[in-house]
Amino acid sequence: MRRSRGMSAEQSRVGRTTVYDVFRTGRKRLDADLVADIVLALVPDEELAAALAEQCRAAQVGARPVVRPQDPAPAQDPVSAPPRESAETSTRASLSSRVVLAILLSGVAINLLGRGLVDLLGLPIYLDMVGTAISAIVLGPWWGALVGVATNVSGVAVSGPESLWFAPVNVAGALLWGYGVRRWALARSIPRFFALNVLVAVCCTVIAAPILVLALDGYGQHKSGDITDSMLAISHSLWLSVSVSNLLTSVSDKLIAGFVLLALVEGLPPALRSWVPESWMRDATPEDTVVRACSGLPNAA
Repeated sequence: MRRSRGMSAEQSRVGRTTVYDVFRTGRKRLDADLVADIVLALVPDEELAAALAEQCRAAQVGARPVVRPQDPAPAQDPVSAPPRESAETSTRASLSSRVVLAILLSGVAINLLGRGLVDLLGLPIYLDMVGTAISAIVLGPWWGALVGVATNVSGVAVSGPESLWFAPVNVAGALLWGYGVRRWALARSIPRFFALNVLVAVCCTVIAAPILVLALDGYGQHKSGDITDSMLAISHSLWLSVSVSNLLTSVSDKLIAGFVLLALVEGLPPALRSWVPESWMRDATPEDTVVRACSGLPNAA
């Protein structure tokens, strides 16, 4: 397309970083012709490409500041220019310490409430990592890990010292949920988010099964011990029985926790919702993605 407009082979070649920057929201400068080329490459619709290119040009003209001849714009010193913040650093800076503390305490409370509900009803699931997942997504994976450790330490008052053994399970879940959504974009669609929850369940089982077998003789205080007994009668292998029973309960638990998490994050107030990563449940069509990139420009129509 660019060669047809008389550009040379070198001029028509566009770097991957340049194309990636087109999809970044909030840009003040954007190559409208490049936007049109991307649209034509994704959706063969020349009218849509022309309309989006015109929208980008109009947005940039409206956003361009007026510089008076007598007041030339000061040149920016490249040495003293502040470094560009990452999305996660900007997120933490935007949150006040009170809000961060409230989210952390709420995460621990949600985990303990879920654990108490499971103990009360004798359910074969756990529900003690929903708050961990929320903190990992809204604040960052290591904040979620902090909530997970705090949950297991607090759980000693309810479950006894056994609770401490499973702190690594909570930490692993926090890191996978946090990085899965914030860095690996595994929350752009329901299927990806489903797969992320299954991945969390499998990793938690890999960590929990050895703890159960080596430290707790294959059984804890949880209702899943009944499933272990049933599997042991069939397989006569403690390792296999513990692994299978824990995987079954863990997959069920993480899928429930994940979609409770989905409902809670989508229901956050706007002030908090704006800090959730942009990849969250954004499986848009290519043309919608380009429209969002253009509409992120100042004064865009």
